[in-house]
Formats: sequence, structure tokens, C-alpha cells
Amino acid sequence: MNIVINGKHVELTEALTTYVRDKFSKLTTYFDHIIETDVTLSVEQTKNKEDRQTVEVTIWASGAVLRACESSFDMYAAVDLVHDKLERQIVKYKEKLKNVPRREAHQKKEREATHTVFSLSEKETGNNSPKVIRTKKFALKPMFSDEAAMQLELLGQDFVVFSNAQTSEVNVVYRRNDGNIGLIEPHF
Repeated sequence: MNIVINGKHVELTEALTTYVRDKFSKLTTYFDHIIETDVTLSVEQTKNKEDRQTVEVTIWASGAVLRACESSFDMYAAVDLVHDKLERQIVKYKEKLKNVPRREAHQKKEREATHTVFSLSEKETGNNSPKVIRTKKFALKPMFSDEAAMQLELLGQDFVVFSNAQTSEVNVVYRRNDGNIGLIEPHF
């Protein structure tokens, strides 16, 4: 497993990086298909001085992307909090995997697929009133709609963009106001 540690407004000391590497390398005992772990340590200027130290973690595993973010007064405490949150997410993900039937064709197609990275920039949106204030890049991977719904639950997000493994088109699953999950399929 590859662990990438980034610092934002914080000095990455040897003790801190060693602590983070040791902490997150233990996650492979729960789930051995972790490919890469991206850790971002940052110090933010907030009104609440108790929550200035923030740790954001993204885990790239085969078949899943897990994210967690925690803040605390101490960087080591924030690392511990986010580690505990990710442990719970991994256990929950493994339980859901037991209930999903295996799909041989989907797994073969996923191995063959190349990952496409999408981003949105100001040039693409024009110079209209609303400005893009944050850009996210992510790998668009093929999956079935029920797997995307599982990712939606795991990530705790409002929507997930994915490539439909059946149609090879970009689809979106989203959380509806009534608590159910909706699916957007484009029609060209």
C-alpha cells in the first residue's frame, strides 16, 4: 500500500509522518485490497480554536473509494479520530461486499478499463457570475448502479458520478429528499 502525505500550512515533521504511516498501514489488517492512501494534514484559521488541526484521508481500494475528514485541537488526535472513522467504514464496506453477488464480467471489464480523470476549470465554465471555487478530480470507474449506491452510502455524499458498467455511459446516483436514492441516466 502506498501512503502519500501532504501538508497544508503545517510542517511535516519526521515524527508526524512516521505516526501517520504507522497508523494507516494498520488498515491493511482489515482490508488487504488498499492500493493507495492519500493523507492531507492542514491547519485552518477558524473561530473555534479547538478544531484547527484537520486531517483528510482518501483511500483508493480495489472497488471502492473511502473518504474521511476529522478536526481536533491536536494533529495526533485528529489522525486518531479519522483512523477510527475509516476503520468503521472499511468494516461496513466489507459487510456490504458479502451481500453483493459476484459479477465476473464487471470485474473483467474493470480491469481492462482505463481511468479517465475529469475536472472543471474556469475556462470551461466561462466568466459568468458564479465562479468555480473548488475543483475536484476523480477517477471515473465502471460500476453497476447498485455498487454506486453502496459508494454513496459509504462516502456519506449527496451524489456519486460513475461510468455505468452495462451501458458505458456516465451516470449519477443521488440522495433524494425522501431518503431514497435516484439515478440519472443521460439520453443523447
